[in-house]
Amino acid sequence: MQRRLAAIFYADVAGYVRLMNADEAGTLCLHDSYRAIMDRQITQYRGRTANTAGDSILAEFPSVIEAVQCALGVQERIAAASEETPEERRVTFRIGVHVGEVMVRDGDMFGYGVNIAARMEKLAQPGFVCLSEAAHAYVARVLPLTFDDLGAQPGKSLGTPIRAYLVHRTDHPLSRALPPVHRRSEFNLGRRFHAILNRALLEVTRPEGLIVVEPAVFASLHDAPNIDERRLSERIGVDLASTQRMVRHLELRGFVSRTQGRRAGLGRQPRTITF
Repeated sequence: MQRRLAAIFYADVAGYVRLMNADEAGTLCLHDSYRAIMDRQITQYRGRTANTAGDSILAEFPSVIEAVQCALGVQERIAAASEETPEERRVTFRIGVHVGEVMVRDGDMFGYGVNIAARMEKLAQPGFVCLSEAAHAYVARVLPLTFDDLGAQPGKSLGTPIRAYLVHRTDHPLSRALPPVHRRSEFNLGRRFHAILNRALLEVTRPEGLIVVEPAVFASLHDAPNIDERRLSERIGVDLASTQRMVRHLELRGFVSRTQGRRAGLGRQPRTITF
C-alpha cells in the first residue's frame, strides 16, 4: 500500500438506474460512447484511470488544475454530443474534484481523499463539476472560472463538513443555441446547417444516384479517431451497409483512411477509420 498526494477526479452518471430501466441497450451504448470521450480527455490532461465500477470512474491527476480542465472539457463535449438525444434518454455525468492524500494498491485508489471526491460528485448538478475547498484554493487563483459557494457540506463518511463549490466557465458561458465545444469545431458547426440543407441536398443527389455524406459522419470521425464501421453506424443511427458505403465514398476522396488491426491471440480485428 502506497500513500501519496493526488488530484482526484470522480465521475458518475446521474439517474443511471432510471435510464437503464427505461432503455438498457440504448443507455449502455451512449455510456460507452461517452466513456470513450472521457478516457481521451483524461489521457490528454495526463490523468490515469484508477478504478471503474458500473457507471462510475475514478481517476488521478498530477495537478488539480489539469483535473478541473479535464472535467470541464468532458462536460462540454458530452453536452455537445447529447444535444440531439431526447432529454429523457440523455446520459449525463456529475463530476467531483478534490486534492488530498490517497492510498494506492495495485493501481486502485482508496482513502479519505477518495471519499471527499465522491461526496463532491454527489453535490454536483448533472452536467456540472463540483470542487472541494482544497481544490478550489488552487484552481480559483489560476483558471478564469466562476464558483457558486455551496457552503459546508456534511457527509456520513467525512466526519468534519467540507466546503463545496460548483464551477461555471466565465470565458465560454453555456448557451442553448451554441454549446462552447461547437464554436471550436467546424465539423459540429456544419451539423447546425444540416436541417436547412438536407432537403436541398436530397433533391439534387437523388436524381443523379449520388450518396449524401452526412455532417454527423464527419463529426463522429473527428471526435472518435480509430472508430470501426459498426460503432460508427450505431453512433450516427444509420444501418451498417449505408455506413460502409459512406466510408468507402470518403476513402476514395482521401478524407479518411482505414487500417486493419491485430491483437495478440485474437487474429484480425475490425478495420478502424481515421479522419
